[in-house]
Amino acid sequence: MKRRTARRPRRIASLVARLKAISARLGFGWGHNLKLGDAYRLGSTKVRVPLDGIPIEITLGLNDRRLHLYPETRLNQRGETIRLSSFIIFDPRTHLRRIGGFLRLSPKSWLALGSGDATQQAMFDYPSAVDEQHLVVIYGRDALVFRNLSDAGTAIAPMLDEVKSIRMSKLRRLRDIFGGPIEALARDEALALIEAVIRLLRDEVYRPRDDRGLPGGLLILPPTVTPILVADLHAQVDNLLTVLSQNAFLEALEDGSAVLVILGDAVHSEVDGQLREMVGSMVLMDLIFRLKLRFPEQVFYLRGNHDSFSEDIAKDGIPQGLLWAKELSERRGTAYLKAMGEFYRLLPYVAVSPNFLASHAAAPKTKVNREMLVQIHRHPDLVLELINNRLYRANRPQGYNRRDVKRFRRALQVDPKTPFIVGHTPIDREGTLWLNVDAIANHHVLFSAHPDQVGVFTLIDDTMVPLVYPVDALTPIINGLEGNAG
Repeated sequence: MKRRTARRPRRIASLVARLKAISARLGFGWGHNLKLGDAYRLGSTKVRVPLDGIPIEITLGLNDRRLHLYPETRLNQRGETIRLSSFIIFDPRTHLRRIGGFLRLSPKSWLALGSGDATQQAMFDYPSAVDEQHLVVIYGRDALVFRNLSDAGTAIAPMLDEVKSIRMSKLRRLRDIFGGPIEALARDEALALIEAVIRLLRDEVYRPRDDRGLPGGLLILPPTVTPILVADLHAQVDNLLTVLSQNAFLEALEDGSAVLVILGDAVHSEVDGQLREMVGSMVLMDLIFRLKLRFPEQVFYLRGNHDSFSEDIAKDGIPQGLLWAKELSERRGTAYLKAMGEFYRLLPYVAVSPNFLASHAAAPKTKVNREMLVQIHRHPDLVLELINNRLYRANRPQGYNRRDVKRFRRALQVDPKTPFIVGHTPIDREGTLWLNVDAIANHHVLFSAHPDQVGVFTLIDDTMVPLVYPVDALTPIINGLEGNAG
Protein backbone atom coordinates (compact mmCIF):
# COMPACT_ATOMS: atom_id res chain seq x y z
CA MET A 1 0.00 0.00 0.00
CA LYS A 2 2.85 2.39 0.85
CA ARG A 3 4.59 1.61 -2.43
CA ARG A 4 1.42 2.42 -4.39
CA THR A 5 1.07 5.74 -2.55
CA ALA A 6 4.68 6.65 -3.27
CA ARG A 7 4.18 6.17 -7.00
CA ARG A 8 1.14 8.45 -7.09
CA PRO A 9 3.07 11.80 -7.26
CA ARG A 10 5.12 10.49 -10.18
CA ARG A 11 1.92 9.45 -12.00
CA ILE A 12 0.38 12.86 -11.41
CA ALA A 13 3.53 14.60 -12.65
CA SER A 14 3.53 12.37 -15.75
CA LEU A 15 -0.12 13.19 -16.42
CA VAL A 16 0.51 16.93 -16.06
CA ALA A 17 3.43 16.69 -18.49
CA ARG A 18 1.27 14.85 -21.04
CA LEU A 19 -1.48 17.47 -20.73
CA LYS A 20 1.05 20.23 -21.26
CA ALA A 21 2.37 18.48 -24.37
CA ILE A 22 -1.15 18.07 -25.79
CA SER A 23 -1.93 21.70 -25.00
CA ALA A 24 1.22 22.84 -26.77
CA ARG A 25 0.40 20.74 -29.85
CA LEU A 26 -3.15 22.06 -30.02
CA GLY A 27 -1.81 25.56 -29.95
CA PHE A 28 -3.41 27.30 -27.01
CA GLY A 29 -1.89 30.74 -27.35
CA TRP A 30 -2.15 34.04 -29.18
CA GLY A 31 -1.40 33.15 -32.79
CA HIS A 32 -1.41 35.40 -35.84
CA ASN A 33 -4.25 37.99 -36.00
CA LEU A 34 -6.33 37.86 -39.18
CA LYS A 35 -9.23 40.04 -40.33
CA LEU A 36 -11.01 37.52 -42.52
CA GLY A 37 -11.94 39.29 -45.74
CA ASP A 38 -11.30 36.51 -48.26
CA ALA A 39 -10.36 32.83 -48.37
CA TYR A 40 -7.24 32.10 -46.33
CA ARG A 41 -5.21 28.88 -46.37
CA LEU A 42 -3.85 27.92 -42.97
CA GLY A 43 -0.24 26.95 -42.56
CA SER A 44 1.52 25.74 -39.45
CA THR A 45 0.90 28.99 -37.56
CA LYS A 46 -2.12 29.55 -35.39
CA VAL A 47 -4.58 32.14 -36.74
CA ARG A 48 -6.85 34.34 -34.59
CA VAL A 49 -10.05 35.63 -36.19
CA PRO A 50 -11.92 38.33 -34.19
CA LEU A 51 -15.38 37.50 -32.88
CA ASP A 52 -17.33 39.66 -35.33
CA GLY A 53 -20.19 37.20 -35.90
CA ILE A 54 -19.50 36.53 -39.59
CA PRO A 55 -20.22 32.90 -40.58
CA ILE A 56 -17.07 31.06 -41.65
CA GLU A 57 -16.67 28.28 -44.17
CA ILE A 58 -14.03 25.70 -43.18
CA THR A 59 -12.52 23.60 -45.98
CA LEU A 60 -10.65 20.51 -44.78
CA GLY A 61 -7.95 19.38 -47.22
CA LEU A 62 -8.20 20.42 -50.85
CA ASN A 63 -11.96 20.81 -50.95
CA ASP A 64 -12.35 17.35 -49.35
CA ARG A 65 -15.02 18.44 -46.87
CA ARG A 66 -16.64 21.82 -46.28
CA LEU A 67 -18.12 22.73 -42.91
CA HIS A 68 -19.87 25.91 -41.83
CA LEU A 69 -19.23 27.68 -38.53
CA TYR A 70 -22.11 29.95 -37.48
CA PRO A 71 -22.80 32.05 -34.40
CA GLU A 72 -25.66 30.29 -32.63
CA THR A 73 -28.80 32.43 -32.55
CA ARG A 74 -32.39 32.44 -31.41
CA LEU A 75 -35.38 34.43 -32.67
CA ASN A 76 -37.29 36.75 -30.35
CA GLN A 77 -41.03 37.36 -30.67
CA ARG A 78 -40.45 40.15 -33.23
CA GLY A 79 -38.46 37.80 -35.46
CA GLU A 80 -35.19 39.56 -34.63
CA THR A 81 -32.05 37.43 -34.49
CA ILE A 82 -30.44 37.38 -31.05
CA ARG A 83 -26.86 36.13 -30.92
CA LEU A 84 -25.97 33.61 -28.25
CA SER A 85 -22.48 33.13 -26.84
CA SER A 86 -21.87 29.82 -28.62
CA PHE A 87 -21.05 28.74 -32.19
CA ILE A 88 -22.23 25.67 -34.09
CA ILE A 89 -20.36 23.71 -36.77
CA PHE A 90 -22.38 21.73 -39.29
CA ASP A 91 -22.31 20.14 -42.73
CA PRO A 92 -23.99 22.57 -45.20
CA ARG A 93 -24.97 19.67 -47.46
CA THR A 94 -27.46 18.48 -44.85
CA HIS A 95 -28.13 21.29 -42.37
CA LEU A 96 -31.79 22.42 -42.56
CA ARG A 97 -32.21 20.29 -45.70
CA ARG A 98 -31.57 16.74 -44.50
CA ILE A 99 -31.52 15.43 -40.94
CA GLY A 100 -28.02 15.75 -39.53
CA GLY A 101 -26.09 16.71 -36.44
CA PHE A 102 -23.89 19.59 -35.41
CA LEU A 103 -21.14 20.46 -32.94
CA ARG A 104 -21.45 23.25 -30.38
CA LEU A 105 -18.44 25.41 -29.49
CA SER A 106 -18.86 27.24 -26.19
CA PRO A 107 -16.72 30.07 -24.76
CA LYS A 108 -13.35 29.01 -23.34
CA SER A 109 -13.55 25.61 -24.98
CA TRP A 110 -12.15 23.91 -28.09
CA LEU A 111 -13.05 21.31 -30.70
CA ALA A 112 -10.76 19.00 -32.64
CA LEU A 113 -12.23 18.30 -36.09
CA GLY A 114 -11.25 15.04 -37.69
CA SER A 115 -12.21 11.51 -38.70
CA GLY A 116 -10.87 10.02 -35.49
CA ASP A 117 -14.03 11.10 -33.67
CA ALA A 118 -16.76 8.52 -34.31
CA THR A 119 -19.62 10.97 -33.71
CA GLN A 120 -18.15 13.49 -36.17
CA GLN A 121 -17.58 10.76 -38.72
CA ALA A 122 -21.25 9.78 -38.46
CA MET A 123 -22.44 13.39 -38.78
CA PHE A 124 -20.05 14.72 -41.42
CA ASP A 125 -19.10 11.60 -43.41
CA TYR A 126 -15.45 12.61 -43.67
CA PRO A 127 -13.64 11.23 -46.72
CA SER A 128 -10.32 9.42 -46.31
CA ALA A 129 -8.37 12.63 -47.05
CA VAL A 130 -9.53 14.13 -43.73
CA ASP A 131 -7.06 13.22 -40.99
CA GLU A 132 -8.03 11.81 -37.60
CA GLN A 133 -7.09 15.17 -36.07
CA HIS A 134 -7.27 17.70 -38.87
CA LEU A 135 -8.08 21.08 -37.33
CA VAL A 136 -8.48 22.53 -33.85
CA VAL A 137 -10.84 25.48 -33.26
CA ILE A 138 -10.43 27.32 -29.96
CA TYR A 139 -12.99 29.79 -28.59
CA GLY A 140 -10.82 32.43 -26.94
CA ARG A 141 -11.75 35.56 -25.01
CA ASP A 142 -12.08 37.81 -28.07
CA ALA A 143 -11.28 35.58 -31.05
CA LEU A 144 -11.59 32.16 -32.62
CA VAL A 145 -8.20 30.48 -32.92
CA PHE A 146 -7.65 28.03 -35.79
CA ARG A 147 -4.74 25.55 -35.72
CA ASN A 148 -4.22 23.30 -38.73
CA LEU A 149 -2.83 19.84 -37.82
CA SER A 150 -2.95 18.19 -41.24
CA ASP A 151 -0.48 18.02 -44.12
CA ALA A 152 -3.55 18.13 -46.40
CA GLY A 153 -4.20 21.63 -45.11
CA THR A 154 -7.23 23.71 -44.19
CA ALA A 155 -8.78 26.90 -45.56
CA ILE A 156 -11.20 29.35 -43.94
CA ALA A 157 -13.35 31.94 -45.68
CA PRO A 158 -16.17 34.39 -44.80
CA MET A 159 -19.66 33.67 -46.10
CA LEU A 160 -23.21 35.04 -46.22
CA ASP A 161 -25.86 34.07 -43.66
CA GLU A 162 -28.61 32.07 -45.37
CA VAL A 163 -29.98 30.16 -42.37
CA LYS A 164 -32.70 32.65 -41.33
CA SER A 165 -34.35 32.75 -44.76
CA ILE A 166 -34.52 28.94 -44.84
CA ARG A 167 -36.11 28.83 -41.39
CA MET A 168 -38.69 31.48 -42.30
CA SER A 169 -39.83 29.23 -45.15
CA LYS A 170 -40.34 26.43 -42.63
CA LEU A 171 -42.37 28.71 -40.37
CA ARG A 172 -44.70 29.55 -43.25
CA ARG A 173 -45.20 25.86 -43.90
CA LEU A 174 -45.97 25.25 -40.21
CA ARG A 175 -48.58 28.00 -40.30
CA ASP A 176 -50.09 26.36 -43.36
CA ILE A 177 -50.20 22.97 -41.56
CA PHE A 178 -52.00 24.55 -38.59
CA GLY A 179 -54.34 26.40 -40.93
CA GLY A 180 -53.63 29.91 -39.67
CA PRO A 181 -52.32 31.57 -36.50
CA ILE A 182 -51.11 29.25 -33.74
CA GLU A 183 -53.91 29.81 -31.24
CA ALA A 184 -56.67 27.83 -29.57
CA LEU A 185 -59.25 26.62 -32.07
CA ALA A 186 -62.93 27.43 -31.84
CA ARG A 187 -65.12 24.83 -30.13
CA ASP A 188 -66.64 23.24 -33.25
CA GLU A 189 -63.35 23.20 -35.16
CA ALA A 190 -61.51 21.66 -32.20
CA LEU A 191 -64.13 18.90 -31.85
CA ALA A 192 -64.04 18.06 -35.56
CA LEU A 193 -60.22 17.90 -35.40
CA ILE A 194 -59.98 15.51 -32.44
CA GLU A 195 -62.70 13.27 -33.87
CA ALA A 196 -60.73 12.99 -37.12
CA VAL A 197 -57.60 12.04 -35.13
CA ILE A 198 -59.53 9.38 -33.20
CA ARG A 199 -60.63 7.82 -36.49
CA LEU A 200 -56.97 7.64 -37.53
CA LEU A 201 -55.90 6.08 -34.22
CA ARG A 202 -58.42 3.28 -34.57
CA ASP A 203 -56.56 2.16 -37.66
CA GLU A 204 -53.06 3.47 -36.84
CA VAL A 205 -50.14 1.93 -38.75
CA TYR A 206 -47.23 0.03 -37.15
CA ARG A 207 -49.40 -1.19 -34.25
CA PRO A 208 -50.34 -4.88 -34.01
CA ARG A 209 -54.03 -5.38 -33.21
CA ASP A 210 -55.24 -6.57 -29.83
CA ASP A 211 -58.01 -9.13 -29.29
CA ARG A 212 -60.63 -6.34 -29.56
CA GLY A 213 -59.51 -5.52 -33.09
CA LEU A 214 -57.96 -2.21 -32.00
CA PRO A 215 -54.30 -1.13 -32.27
CA GLY A 216 -52.50 -2.45 -29.19
CA GLY A 217 -50.09 -0.74 -26.83
CA LEU A 218 -46.94 -1.41 -28.86
CA LEU A 219 -45.70 0.77 -31.73
CA ILE A 220 -43.24 -1.16 -33.92
CA LEU A 221 -41.42 1.21 -36.29
CA PRO A 222 -39.52 -0.04 -39.34
CA PRO A 223 -35.75 0.58 -39.60
CA THR A 224 -36.28 2.52 -42.83
CA VAL A 225 -37.67 5.63 -41.09
CA THR A 226 -35.64 8.17 -39.13
CA PRO A 227 -37.02 8.71 -35.61
CA ILE A 228 -37.37 12.22 -34.13
CA LEU A 229 -38.03 11.89 -30.40
CA VAL A 230 -39.25 14.58 -28.00
CA ALA A 231 -40.69 14.08 -24.51
CA ASP A 232 -42.62 15.97 -21.86
CA LEU A 233 -43.38 19.15 -23.80
CA HIS A 234 -45.71 20.30 -21.00
CA ALA A 235 -47.62 23.01 -22.90
CA GLN A 236 -44.45 24.61 -24.34
CA VAL A 237 -45.74 25.23 -27.88
CA ASP A 238 -42.60 27.07 -29.00
CA ASN A 239 -40.45 24.09 -28.02
CA LEU A 240 -42.18 21.83 -30.55
CA LEU A 241 -42.22 24.59 -33.18
CA THR A 242 -38.47 25.09 -32.63
CA VAL A 243 -37.78 21.40 -33.23
CA LEU A 244 -39.93 21.31 -36.36
CA SER A 245 -38.20 24.37 -37.84
CA GLN A 246 -34.66 23.16 -37.11
CA ASN A 247 -32.45 20.67 -38.94
CA ALA A 248 -34.44 19.04 -41.75
CA PHE A 249 -37.07 17.51 -39.49
CA LEU A 250 -40.05 19.11 -41.25
CA GLU A 251 -38.73 18.16 -44.69
CA ALA A 252 -38.27 14.56 -43.54
CA LEU A 253 -41.86 14.41 -42.31
CA GLU A 254 -43.03 15.90 -45.59
CA ASP A 255 -41.19 13.34 -47.74
CA GLY A 256 -42.12 10.44 -45.45
CA SER A 257 -38.58 9.50 -44.46
CA ALA A 258 -38.95 10.30 -40.72
CA VAL A 259 -41.39 9.83 -37.85
CA LEU A 260 -42.02 12.21 -34.95
CA VAL A 261 -42.57 10.30 -31.71
CA ILE A 262 -43.80 12.31 -28.71
CA LEU A 263 -43.16 10.43 -25.47
CA GLY A 264 -46.24 11.69 -23.64
CA ASP A 265 -47.06 14.58 -21.31
CA ALA A 266 -47.66 17.34 -23.86
CA VAL A 267 -50.06 19.01 -21.42
CA HIS A 268 -49.85 20.80 -18.05
CA SER A 269 -47.22 23.51 -17.82
CA GLU A 270 -44.43 22.99 -15.30
CA VAL A 271 -43.24 26.61 -15.41
CA ASP A 272 -43.51 28.34 -12.04
CA GLY A 273 -46.59 30.57 -11.93
CA GLN A 274 -48.24 28.79 -14.90
CA LEU A 275 -49.31 25.51 -13.31
CA ARG A 276 -53.01 26.39 -13.51
CA GLU A 277 -52.89 27.71 -17.09
CA MET A 278 -54.50 25.24 -19.52
CA VAL A 279 -54.88 27.21 -22.78
CA GLY A 280 -51.28 26.48 -23.74
CA SER A 281 -52.01 22.77 -23.33
CA MET A 282 -55.01 23.09 -25.66
CA VAL A 283 -52.96 24.92 -28.30
CA LEU A 284 -50.19 22.34 -28.18
CA MET A 285 -52.64 19.44 -28.51
CA ASP A 286 -54.33 21.26 -31.43
CA LEU A 287 -50.90 21.53 -33.08
CA ILE A 288 -50.13 17.85 -32.49
CA PHE A 289 -53.54 16.88 -33.89
CA ARG A 290 -52.96 19.03 -36.99
CA LEU A 291 -49.59 17.33 -37.48
CA LYS A 292 -51.20 13.90 -37.09
CA LEU A 293 -53.81 14.69 -39.74
CA ARG A 294 -51.19 16.07 -42.15
CA PHE A 295 -48.74 13.22 -41.51
CA PRO A 296 -50.84 10.23 -40.34
CA GLU A 297 -48.02 7.71 -40.79
CA GLN A 298 -45.26 10.01 -39.53
CA VAL A 299 -46.56 11.40 -36.20
CA PHE A 300 -47.09 9.25 -33.10
CA TYR A 301 -47.86 9.93 -29.45
CA LEU A 302 -47.08 7.61 -26.53
CA ARG A 303 -49.20 7.94 -23.42
CA GLY A 304 -47.73 9.58 -20.33
CA ASN A 305 -49.02 9.96 -16.78
CA HIS A 306 -50.28 13.52 -17.43
CA ASP A 307 -52.41 12.26 -20.32
CA SER A 308 -55.28 11.80 -17.90
CA PHE A 309 -57.97 13.61 -15.94
CA SER A 310 -57.01 11.82 -12.73
CA GLU A 311 -57.09 13.67 -9.42
CA ASP A 312 -53.66 12.10 -8.77
CA ILE A 313 -52.10 14.33 -11.46
CA ALA A 314 -50.96 17.30 -9.40
CA LYS A 315 -47.93 19.53 -8.97
CA ASP A 316 -47.19 21.70 -5.93
CA GLY A 317 -50.68 20.91 -4.64
CA ILE A 318 -52.43 22.06 -7.84
CA PRO A 319 -54.75 19.32 -9.24
CA GLN A 320 -53.76 19.67 -12.91
CA GLY A 321 -55.65 16.56 -14.02
CA LEU A 322 -58.94 17.87 -12.62
CA LEU A 323 -58.27 21.41 -13.89
CA TRP A 324 -57.59 19.99 -17.37
CA ALA A 325 -60.97 18.24 -17.41
CA LYS A 326 -62.73 21.34 -16.09
CA GLU A 327 -61.15 23.70 -18.67
CA LEU A 328 -61.85 21.37 -21.60
CA SER A 329 -65.46 20.94 -20.54
CA GLU A 330 -66.07 24.65 -20.03
CA ARG A 331 -64.26 25.87 -23.14
CA ARG A 332 -65.00 23.07 -25.60
CA GLY A 333 -67.92 21.14 -24.18
CA THR A 334 -68.53 17.69 -22.73
CA ALA A 335 -68.35 16.05 -26.18
CA TYR A 336 -64.76 17.30 -26.55
CA LEU A 337 -63.88 16.13 -23.03
CA LYS A 338 -65.21 12.67 -23.84
CA ALA A 339 -63.25 12.64 -27.13
CA MET A 340 -60.00 13.51 -25.33
CA GLY A 341 -60.58 10.59 -22.98
CA GLU A 342 -61.06 8.32 -26.00
CA PHE A 343 -57.83 9.71 -27.53
CA TYR A 344 -55.97 8.72 -24.35
CA ARG A 345 -57.44 5.20 -24.35
CA LEU A 346 -56.32 4.59 -27.94
CA LEU A 347 -52.66 5.59 -27.42
CA PRO A 348 -49.68 3.20 -27.48
CA TYR A 349 -47.30 2.98 -24.52
CA VAL A 350 -44.03 1.70 -25.97
CA ALA A 351 -42.21 2.40 -29.25
CA VAL A 352 -39.57 0.03 -30.55
CA SER A 353 -37.40 -0.26 -33.64
CA PRO A 354 -33.97 -1.77 -34.34
CA ASN A 355 -32.52 1.66 -33.49
CA PHE A 356 -34.20 2.57 -30.19
CA LEU A 357 -36.66 1.63 -27.47
CA ALA A 358 -38.83 4.27 -25.78
CA SER A 359 -41.62 4.73 -23.26
CA HIS A 360 -42.80 7.66 -21.22
CA ALA A 361 -41.52 6.64 -17.83
CA ALA A 362 -39.78 3.38 -17.20
CA ALA A 363 -38.71 -0.14 -17.74
CA PRO A 364 -41.26 -2.28 -15.85
CA LYS A 365 -40.07 -4.17 -12.79
CA THR A 366 -42.64 -6.92 -13.36
CA LYS A 367 -42.97 -9.46 -16.15
CA VAL A 368 -43.37 -8.02 -19.64
CA ASN A 369 -43.21 -9.25 -23.23
CA ARG A 370 -44.35 -8.11 -26.66
CA GLU A 371 -47.70 -9.89 -26.47
CA MET A 372 -48.50 -8.27 -23.12
CA LEU A 373 -47.78 -4.85 -24.62
CA VAL A 374 -50.03 -5.53 -27.58
CA GLN A 375 -52.80 -6.73 -25.22
CA ILE A 376 -52.07 -3.98 -22.71
CA HIS A 377 -55.76 -3.36 -21.98
CA ARG A 378 -55.59 -6.64 -20.03
CA HIS A 379 -52.65 -5.44 -17.90
CA PRO A 380 -53.55 -2.26 -16.00
CA ASP A 381 -50.64 -2.69 -13.58
CA LEU A 382 -48.22 -2.72 -16.51
CA VAL A 383 -49.80 0.50 -17.79
CA LEU A 384 -49.16 2.18 -14.45
CA GLU A 385 -45.51 1.13 -14.48
CA LEU A 386 -44.88 2.36 -18.02
CA ILE A 387 -46.26 5.83 -17.28
CA ASN A 388 -45.32 6.30 -13.61
CA ASN A 389 -42.16 4.40 -12.61
CA ARG A 390 -39.00 6.34 -11.82
CA LEU A 391 -35.37 5.37 -11.27
CA TYR A 392 -34.43 3.66 -8.05
CA ARG A 393 -33.43 5.93 -5.17
CA ALA A 394 -33.00 5.36 -1.46
CA ASN A 395 -36.34 7.11 -0.90
CA ARG A 396 -37.84 5.29 -3.89
CA PRO A 397 -37.10 1.59 -3.30
CA GLN A 398 -39.71 0.49 -5.87
CA GLY A 399 -37.89 2.37 -8.66
CA TYR A 400 -36.43 0.55 -11.64
CA ASN A 401 -32.72 -0.21 -12.07
CA ARG A 402 -30.10 -1.55 -14.47
CA ARG A 403 -31.44 -5.12 -14.33
CA ASP A 404 -34.94 -3.95 -15.25
CA VAL A 405 -33.62 -2.05 -18.29
CA LYS A 406 -31.69 -5.13 -19.39
CA ARG A 407 -34.77 -7.34 -18.99
CA PHE A 408 -36.96 -4.84 -20.89
CA ARG A 409 -34.58 -4.84 -23.87
CA ARG A 410 -34.56 -8.62 -23.85
CA ALA A 411 -38.37 -8.76 -23.67
CA LEU A 412 -38.63 -6.45 -26.70
CA GLN A 413 -36.09 -8.61 -28.56
CA VAL A 414 -33.69 -5.77 -29.33
CA ASP A 415 -29.91 -5.65 -29.17
CA PRO A 416 -28.60 -5.31 -25.57
CA LYS A 417 -26.99 -1.98 -26.51
CA THR A 418 -30.13 -0.46 -28.06
CA PRO A 419 -30.70 3.07 -26.69
CA PHE A 420 -33.59 3.14 -24.22
CA ILE A 421 -35.07 6.65 -24.03
CA VAL A 422 -37.64 7.86 -21.51
CA GLY A 423 -39.08 11.14 -20.26
CA HIS A 424 -40.96 11.69 -16.98
CA THR A 425 -38.00 12.25 -14.63
CA PRO A 426 -35.77 15.25 -15.43
CA ILE A 427 -32.50 14.89 -13.53
CA ASP A 428 -32.15 18.59 -12.75
CA ARG A 429 -33.72 21.96 -13.62
CA GLU A 430 -30.87 23.11 -15.85
CA GLY A 431 -30.85 20.47 -18.58
CA THR A 432 -33.09 19.02 -21.24
CA LEU A 433 -31.50 15.59 -21.77
CA TRP A 434 -29.21 13.32 -19.80
CA LEU A 435 -27.13 10.42 -21.17
CA ASN A 436 -26.33 7.04 -19.61
CA VAL A 437 -28.35 7.94 -16.53
CA ASP A 438 -27.32 6.22 -13.29
CA ALA A 439 -24.40 4.70 -15.23
CA ILE A 440 -26.85 2.51 -17.17
CA ALA A 441 -25.29 2.28 -20.62
CA ASN A 442 -27.44 3.70 -23.43
CA HIS A 443 -30.27 4.67 -21.07
CA HIS A 444 -31.17 8.32 -21.62
CA VAL A 445 -33.71 10.74 -20.14
CA LEU A 446 -35.34 13.41 -22.28
CA PHE A 447 -37.31 16.44 -21.05
CA SER A 448 -38.29 18.80 -23.88
CA ALA A 449 -40.16 21.46 -21.85
CA HIS A 450 -37.23 23.56 -20.64
CA PRO A 451 -38.20 27.19 -21.44
CA ASP A 452 -34.76 28.05 -22.86
CA GLN A 453 -33.60 24.86 -24.61
CA VAL A 454 -35.25 21.83 -26.15
CA GLY A 455 -33.74 18.37 -26.43
CA VAL A 456 -34.39 15.86 -29.18
CA PHE A 457 -33.00 12.47 -30.20
CA THR A 458 -32.68 11.49 -33.84
CA LEU A 459 -30.92 8.89 -35.96
CA ILE A 460 -27.79 9.87 -37.90
CA ASP A 461 -25.87 7.18 -39.76
CA ASP A 462 -27.35 4.34 -37.64
CA THR A 463 -26.59 6.16 -34.36
CA MET A 464 -29.14 7.77 -32.06
CA VAL A 465 -27.75 11.27 -31.51
CA PRO A 466 -28.89 13.81 -28.86
CA LEU A 467 -29.33 17.39 -30.10
CA VAL A 468 -30.16 20.54 -28.13
CA TYR A 469 -31.58 23.73 -29.65
CA PRO A 470 -32.22 27.15 -28.07
CA VAL A 471 -35.96 27.76 -27.89
CA ASP A 472 -37.18 30.49 -30.26
CA ALA A 473 -40.25 32.67 -29.64
CA LEU A 474 -41.90 31.33 -32.80
CA THR A 475 -45.63 31.60 -32.04
CA PRO A 476 -45.82 35.41 -32.49
CA ILE A 477 -43.55 35.20 -35.56
CA ILE A 478 -45.76 32.59 -37.24
CA ASN A 479 -48.89 34.50 -36.26
CA GLY A 480 -47.48 37.62 -37.91
CA LEU A 481 -46.91 35.86 -41.24
CA GLU A 482 -49.33 36.19 -44.10
CA GLY A 483 -49.99 34.17 -47.23
CA ASN A 484 -49.18 30.59 -48.11
CA ALA A 485 -45.99 28.66 -47.35
CA GLY A 486 -43.01 29.83 -49.38
